[in-house]
Amino acid sequence: MNKKKTKLIRQIFPVFLVIIILSLSAVASYSTSYFKNFFLENSEKELMVRAKLLQAQFADILVSDPGNMLYIDDQCKDTGNKTGTRVTVILPSGTVIGDSFGETDLMENHLMRPEIMAAFKGKEGISRRYSSTLDKNMMYIALPVIKGETIIAVVRTSLSVSIIDDKIKSVRNSILLAMLATILIAGVVSLLVSRHLTRPIEEMKKDAAEFAKGNLNRRMAVPDSEELSELAVTMNQMAKNLNEKIKAFENRSRELEAVHASMQEGVIALDKDQRIITVNQAAAKIFGFDACELKARYILEAARNVEFQRFIRDALNTCEPMEEDILIPGDEDLILNIHSSALYDTRNLRMGTLIIFHDITRIRRLEKMHKEFAANVSHELKTPLTSIMGFIETLQQMLFENNTEEAAKFLHIIEKNVNRMVALVDDLLSLSRLERLQGTHIHFERHNLASLICSAVNSCESAIKAKNILLNVDCPGEMTIQADPILMEQAIINLLDNAVKYSAKNTAIAVTATKNNSFTDIIVKDNGSGIDKEHLPKIFNRFYRVDRSRSRNQGGTGLGLAIVKHIVQYHRGKIDVESTRDKGTIFKISIPAT
Repeated sequence: MNKKKTKLIRQIFPVFLVIIILSLSAVASYSTSYFKNFFLENSEKELMVRAKLLQAQFADILVSDPGNMLYIDDQCKDTGNKTGTRVTVILPSGTVIGDSFGETDLMENHLMRPEIMAAFKGKEGISRRYSSTLDKNMMYIALPVIKGETIIAVVRTSLSVSIIDDKIKSVRNSILLAMLATILIAGVVSLLVSRHLTRPIEEMKKDAAEFAKGNLNRRMAVPDSEELSELAVTMNQMAKNLNEKIKAFENRSRELEAVHASMQEGVIALDKDQRIITVNQAAAKIFGFDACELKARYILEAARNVEFQRFIRDALNTCEPMEEDILIPGDEDLILNIHSSALYDTRNLRMGTLIIFHDITRIRRLEKMHKEFAANVSHELKTPLTSIMGFIETLQQMLFENNTEEAAKFLHIIEKNVNRMVALVDDLLSLSRLERLQGTHIHFERHNLASLICSAVNSCESAIKAKNILLNVDCPGEMTIQADPILMEQAIINLLDNAVKYSAKNTAIAVTATKNNSFTDIIVKDNGSGIDKEHLPKIFNRFYRVDRSRSRNQGGTGLGLAIVKHIVQYHRGKIDVESTRDKGTIFKISIPAT
């Protein structure tokens, strides 16, 4: 159902009116604020002048007759009645000995008033606050009364802010009345201007409707305004050149068809019903057809590969790009990297999907050779390294008995490096096994997640105790996970080991398991050294180290997080990391709940 359109005048006029109202409101607000500040500043200056006059007056009284408190109070009341200003005299103890409008015996200690405190420090005390004595908002000015170098009292003058508020309210009302009158006049003028602007546009709309019907011989009348006259001339020129544009479009379409046909990558465009919109020769050749034979046919008639059909269904059911490697059996197996993107029409409505094929058979064969080579080399290295370990243990025992400390030291260094090489080989073997497993369809079993976490914690217990780290585990006892228990335990161990290595002594590590929509989340959080933001995208790469020297000292191989990534991918999950330098790191494994 088409949305009802609004006439241009109904769009222009309200905008004019809103701009006028906002502008006048801003002026009124600024004026009110300006006058209020003006009155407050004048009142403050006036109070300051009175306070300075009274400062000298009460200084003389307090010096000549300091004990005559009644006289001081009478002077405050007399001054207050004549000037309409509240005058208060306060001793250093905070006792009020004189006030224009209050009974000094009933008044509380004023020592903690902000303006009084400032005055007793030898400064000018200025404050605006509520007075409980007068039940009003007041402005206060307090000055010290000094005898020699000693402050013997404080004289304070104050004035009700309510009087200023009344003045401001009167000014604001006058401004509002003037603003309403201005808005009314401006509204009428805006309406007339809007009608004058939209009248030629209405005429141009009728002529444009004729163009849409195909009457390209009609010409628009040229309005007086420069902008609309240029629009009318442009529309007339458009009608004149439309046939040429159509021919140019047809030529470009043929050029695109030529580019499409010459591409080495296979390209197929499908509609929402899986019918082929267009296909190039490279894509048709993959399925053993000619391109002209496949147009307007269903893709299922050409591609009978089950995995490819599943990919197409998934691609049509999502608006997000998809990518997958698919094996096409034949005399020579073909491995295709398939990428899909949603197709939209001119109205931005989904009309189908574009499928692009890349032949990556040679690349995958090379990768397989590389993986097999790494696996074989790792396996061959492990045997002599294990033998070396056995001889080192024997030599250490013999040297220990003969007290050859220096030789034992060197052998310990050899042992440390051999251990590191063994760990490296173990990690390479783990990666090789995971890469061979990835992509295979193995049915996982449901296991208790709490027991997997506890088993991983037990494996890291010695390292945790060595640093006196507090480990908090929060996992519901009944929570289960569909996973390979050995691999999932290894992933948790690697994350825990990583957290312990980069955490200081006497810190804390938290392991949490939660259900999040269709995923089960396993979160490992530490308060260690953290990782800078620029390193986060690379930490799952093999042998990548944020700080190489520190990583070597910690005994890492640079493969632990790469193994975790492969284990998570093997489970069709994902792993995320958040970290801030010197504030710790959070790793989150998300595994599908079903």
